Amino acid sequence: MDEEIPGRLCPYVRRPARALLPGSPARAPLPRRIGDFFLIRFLKALPDDLADAVAALLDPFQRASRLIGRLLHGPALRGGWGSEAGRLALALHGFHWTRWHSESRGPRGTFTATPGKITARPPWGRGDPARESHTAGCALRPVPPLRRRRTRVDLVFADGSWLSLRMNTRADAARLRALVGP
Repeated sequence: MDEEIPGRLCPYVRRPARALLPGSPARAPLPRRIGDFFLIRFLKALPDDLADAVAALLDPFQRASRLIGRLLHGPALRGGWGSEAGRLALALHGFHWTRWHSESRGPRGTFTATPGKITARPPWGRGDPARESHTAGCALRPVPPLRRRRTRVDLVFADGSWLSLRMNTRADAARLRALVGP
């Protein structure tokens, strides 16, 4: 069996629209969406739990830091959701949405690679070949020196789209780069 390397979609990839995610739950009604606004959550949590109130208040700052990180690290997906890179990203998101998991730092998965191909699988049920997977043909994308990160792996697909993955360790990223090839 091929070696499975754990990793995740780069956290700087924008979330897809809810309608694009397979098995996603229906959109919440308007009163609930208003109740999910950070200031409303802060005011409701203040009398009960101070930690939840502070977490609700820090939510806009976490979003702003993610946007700043996106500016510093560069884009992580190019080509849109209909491209090969977008379909791989949607498959990673879909693994989690079908199990009702939501990932704030990018959906996780395990990756196996052969020269010119990568296969993404959900992180649960390791070693089970019958589980859902997504295979795409790809190569490594050259990254400008200022945007290089040791745990980041950029893949370019046949249609010109590209996607960034973030591996757990530098060794995992090096192994994936070696398996995919130039």
